[in-house]
Amino acid sequence: MKILVIGAGVIGSIYGYVLAQAGNDVTHFVRPGKKELFNKGINMRLLDGREKKARDKEFLYSAEITESFDSASNYDLILVSVRHYQLESVLPLLNEHAGQTDILFFNGLWGDFDQVEKFIPRSQFLWGFPVAGGGYRGGTLDAALLDEIRLGEIDGAVTPRLERIKSAFEQAGLKVDARGNMLHWLWVHFAINCGIIGAAFKAGGARELLNSIPNLRLGILAGRDALKVCAARGVNTHAFEDAQSFYSPALLGAVAVWLMMKTNAPARKIMERHTAVDELQRMYHDLLDTADRLNIDMPYYRRLQTYVDRAEIHNQTEG
Repeated sequence: MKILVIGAGVIGSIYGYVLAQAGNDVTHFVRPGKKELFNKGINMRLLDGREKKARDKEFLYSAEITESFDSASNYDLILVSVRHYQLESVLPLLNEHAGQTDILFFNGLWGDFDQVEKFIPRSQFLWGFPVAGGGYRGGTLDAALLDEIRLGEIDGAVTPRLERIKSAFEQAGLKVDARGNMLHWLWVHFAINCGIIGAAFKAGGARELLNSIPNLRLGILAGRDALKVCAARGVNTHAFEDAQSFYSPALLGAVAVWLMMKTNAPARKIMERHTAVDELQRMYHDLLDTADRLNIDMPYYRRLQTYVDRAEIHNQTEG
């Protein structure tokens, strides 16, 4: 498959490398003037959860880079991974240059698909969600990858396009969880993450959170609060297995997360290596803004706002 990845950020670089290693023809698009930054490739340190005994590997990803693309490039797929609040910034670019190429948006979403359809026909795009993460440190992408992803058509249909893209990821050693209602799954995932994010700010970071059952318990309670927002938006939150631990007794849920993170090194590292603090703060506040508009009571979630805002002030001071 001939694949264009928009950008060379954390997620795009991880999956660009994985898909290229599986034999796909992968190219990364970067803004004009940025190509020379990647002349020597992308240094990566990856904890690869596709392996039975995952361990860090350091290597150079010799990514193919371009500063331009159009409908004549004959790509089979364009993969787009941006922060949820950056989505609107990339849509005009796709509208102008993607032609009829299928587009896989590979990131979170707290809005809805209408914002995309202003630029791209619904028939042209589908949605996925990565299970990987990390950040750039000293010129090296320090990252971790699990052996699964989420993927689904907008209307939940099983299409030849979905099967073709699913096959490309499976050939790269990734299990594909095909979702019938991708939008509601995205909202639920966003909400429970926001609860955990707030608790992580209180604990002083991801590593501190994952070593503290009391703070994990607070994250479970805050996530349960956040799920109220999804329910108010028409989501049957109890139908999603990802949310089940947030509806169990909070202490049991916290212990379950603590144990899982003790034994699943890649999952733990995804959280610990995430460096985009501003993204986490934005996620927390975006959900809070929606809760305010819907007049939803979230006592545990709101209790964490002080810690999120303190971190925001600290970051501005350091910058």
